[in-house]
Amino acid sequence: MNKVSIITLGCKVNLVESEEIAEELEKNGFDVSMGLNPADIYVINTCAVTNEAERKSRNIISKVLKLNANATIYICGCSSENDPERFKKGDFVKGIFGNGNKKEIVKSIIENNQNVKPSGKQKARVTTKTRADLCVQLGCNNFCTYCIIPYLRGRERSFPLEEVKRQAEKLMSIANEIVITGINLSAYGRDLKDSDGLIDVARIFKGKKNRFRFSSLEVNVVTDEFMKELSTYSNFCPHFHLSLQSGSNNTLKSMNRHYSKEEYLNKVNIIRKYFPNAGITTDIIVGFPTETDSDFQESLEFAKAVNFSEMHIFPYSKRDGTVAASFKNIATNVSERVKKMTTQAKEMQIDFINKNCGQIHEVIVENQKNGYYMAHTKNFILCYIESDKALEPNTYMNVMLTEPFEDGAKAKIV
Repeated sequence: MNKVSIITLGCKVNLVESEEIAEELEKNGFDVSMGLNPADIYVINTCAVTNEAERKSRNIISKVLKLNANATIYICGCSSENDPERFKKGDFVKGIFGNGNKKEIVKSIIENNQNVKPSGKQKARVTTKTRADLCVQLGCNNFCTYCIIPYLRGRERSFPLEEVKRQAEKLMSIANEIVITGINLSAYGRDLKDSDGLIDVARIFKGKKNRFRFSSLEVNVVTDEFMKELSTYSNFCPHFHLSLQSGSNNTLKSMNRHYSKEEYLNKVNIIRKYFPNAGITTDIIVGFPTETDSDFQESLEFAKAVNFSEMHIFPYSKRDGTVAASFKNIATNVSERVKKMTTQAKEMQIDFINKNCGQIHEVIVENQKNGYYMAHTKNFILCYIESDKALEPNTYMNVMLTEPFEDGAKAKIV
């Protein structure tokens, strides 16, 4: 009874926290795997960012019981924080935890499986063969009207810099690329004394061989000072996922986003001043309840003006428990709007890839797919590498992009 399977839904922070649970269980003699695998014990780390995410979180239980009808199940994460009662489905659910007490799962599993003894061994864990996530911050104070996460993850709090350094050193020993992440990453350092915010985190990687990038940023942290500092790091990956949500000032106000489209464009220009070939990606919500046809058109035109390298487009989904759930919905033709924004996104992505074709890019080999080796450039173009010889995962190499292909670009080894 020592096999544990950890199933993670949702964000990178959940992935990091699942890895921490896995490490502690392995120290105590449990055989841990990640994902829906045959096991005696299951930990389901849930997500609640949308109603659909909550539904998927609950449905995992039935999938687990199909694999093992006698399984013992532990639930944690945002969905169980939001509505623990909906997970009380039978004796097979041994424990339900929220976010603040996730680590209590390890204690509970050990207490209920005292026949399993500590092995003294511990696997080095990363989320992929090339990339590891470094969580430096939890919580969010933004309270966007469409988002429930601040209610479930609590107020913003940063991990002390010394703790971040220790974790970074550990991850750099096992992964060639580190992704710095948090619930609201841009808030890092606000609650710490004498902090320079994310600049302090970036300085950990100065002179290191490992690449590093940020997972998602808000416009408030993009300054000349920060970009100038990052431009001195040869191992920094110039990919900025800069949260937008809408290119309409009216919609941004309804969303309680704390910037205008003009401020956003100014920040994009600061990025491109220091990183002319930066990958700038974003999320766009289409069909927000207050979004009129003219608001949508304004958002579409603004996306064109920014000329993103990639956009993730989401039709608005009503989220119970949020302010926006009470808004009168006047958005029409949402599916058509999604199609238009998706078409624009694809055109911009291909344009960005074409601009990078003929250039030499450093990549780290990740895996194989359909006869190609997969990798990402520093500015986050997915590469399909053709090679007659076997390539080792986690290997640095230079490639030249040749043409747009699938959701990225074909590349040849230089």
